[in-house]
Amino acid sequence: MNLDISILLKIFYALGIGVLIGLERSLTPPFGSPCDPDATDTEQKREIPDILIGVRTFSILSLGGFSAAMIGAVQPFIALVIVAGLIAFILFSYSQTRHTDPGITTEISAVICCGLGSLCYTWPLEAGVLALLITILLALKRSMGRVLLKLKRVELTDTLKFLAIILIVLPILPNRALDAYGVFNPHKVMFLVILISGISFVGYFLTKFLGVDRGLGLTGLFGGLTSSTAVTAAMANQARQTPALLNQCTFATIIANATMFCRVLVVAAILDHALMMQLVWSLGTMTAGAAVAVTLLWLRSKNNAPGKSRGSEKLDLKNPFSLGPAIKFSLFFVCILFVAKIAQMYLGDKGLYLASLVSGLADVDPITLSIAEQTQTAQLSHTVGAVGITIAVVANSAVKSGIAFFSGGWKFGLRVGSILLAVTIAGLGVLLLF
Repeated sequence: MNLDISILLKIFYALGIGVLIGLERSLTPPFGSPCDPDATDTEQKREIPDILIGVRTFSILSLGGFSAAMIGAVQPFIALVIVAGLIAFILFSYSQTRHTDPGITTEISAVICCGLGSLCYTWPLEAGVLALLITILLALKRSMGRVLLKLKRVELTDTLKFLAIILIVLPILPNRALDAYGVFNPHKVMFLVILISGISFVGYFLTKFLGVDRGLGLTGLFGGLTSSTAVTAAMANQARQTPALLNQCTFATIIANATMFCRVLVVAAILDHALMMQLVWSLGTMTAGAAVAVTLLWLRSKNNAPGKSRGSEKLDLKNPFSLGPAIKFSLFFVCILFVAKIAQMYLGDKGLYLASLVSGLADVDPITLSIAEQTQTAQLSHTVGAVGITIAVVANSAVKSGIAFFSGGWKFGLRVGSILLAVTIAGLGVLLLF
């Protein structure tokens, strides 16, 4: 076997895996070590341990596993003997220290490190990814301990329910339309239910661990990248369940919609730069207006935060996983799809603006893609295309305002609806004027 560059790279992969895991294990201070902030004065006088011991040991284990894999290519039996010998030394080491340190995390890590070293011979990149994930899990020991102390039984139960819906129910549903109009697709409807429930689920835990403002704000920001409508439905349900979070839920909803405005602009820029330049007038105005509203809502939520008024420990967060509101919204969404489909059948191609209005009731992305394709091939002028997409955004905002009223109550609906309709109509007006 020739020593070429590929073998050298694999060897360095194995060495890097051993160093990575060894460093994490070495830098985990035992009780009473000089790194322990709770150590007494006597304990602080102990000699600083040689942290390179763990690095050397894990590096040798990983390289030993790699050597066994190389030998196994020609002598499989000898490779098994080498690996068995390394594992035997690990078990012997544990038998000597189990009385003072009964934990087996380091020993298991050592065995896995040996296995990852062997894996480097055939799949070095995959071995590197596994080593990184394992090191992250090992490093999260203290953080995970704090998180587990905050978790409740109902949160674990609801997590299992959520996973069961994703992994068991969704795959068995038929992924085809079951009606004459080609609208009702059980798989897509359940996916929408999961999306809305998932946003509520993530928002619950972000709020629990990061606080109300940051948690719901991040939920709105990242949720808006996928579906601002789903975020609106999820936040409406949260606002109805927990009235104290009215300002924060409104804040998250407007952030999600501001993200949606930017998303449409980016899609247009990718498909047709000239169309994007036309849309900057309308969507730019909408984004600027939403940003002003978000700033005002953030200042208001900071001044009226639940933690300031009655203590954050009294804030009653509901169960993280709830299917009821998501199912209601999905049925409402299917009804909108039926209305849009029937209207399109009767409208045909009589008017782009009417088609945009009807399509926007359900989703903005399809009409955006359709218009961008037409403007790119000169079938449609960029000005007309920009107006069509803007009308779809206004129609979609009107639907989300209705969802806010229906699911979140009149207070939430009034705040969300007034902001969304104000900024979208202003954007449409700016486009028509310029």
